[in-house]
Amino acid sequence: MSSHILRHRTAIVLTLLAAVVLPAAPAQATTARVPVFLEVRGDNNQKLSGMYGWIEFNDSTTYTYQFYLCRESSYSAAGGYVWMNDRTSQRASYSVNYGNTSIAECRYPADLFGKTDYVGSTVTNVRLEVEGVNFNGQGQATWRRSGTTYDNPFN
Repeated sequence: MSSHILRHRTAIVLTLLAAVVLPAAPAQATTARVPVFLEVRGDNNQKLSGMYGWIEFNDSTTYTYQFYLCRESSYSAAGGYVWMNDRTSQRASYSVNYGNTSIAECRYPADLFGKTDYVGSTVTNVRLEVEGVNFNGQGQATWRRSGTTYDNPFN
């Protein structure tokens, strides 16, 4: 048998043994940013308010978010809410009539909000919600909300 074939077979056997004998490294969560794109709509599907940005979990107790909040056809100010752990704890609430930054997703200027929240205990998930008021033109206004829950990959 040639030495080339012997070296090749030896390398294959060693690779297979390493795969069997060496323990696999534990899976690690990443801190990838997840995009946020939330809109709440009223009658005739008109956009009342919007929230656009990102959220990122830094570890099992900390997360960071940044988003633009804008009012479009909402009867009153747009609302933005940050909830934690299956909506058991409200962490922040924001409101904007007309902001100071133009963005492509909004007809009127938006405001930018962001925070790194050092909770100090386990963050299972974070829910972001956007709120607007639908006015049907017949004297009836109704609050409408839309939201998404983001699970923490570190838990």
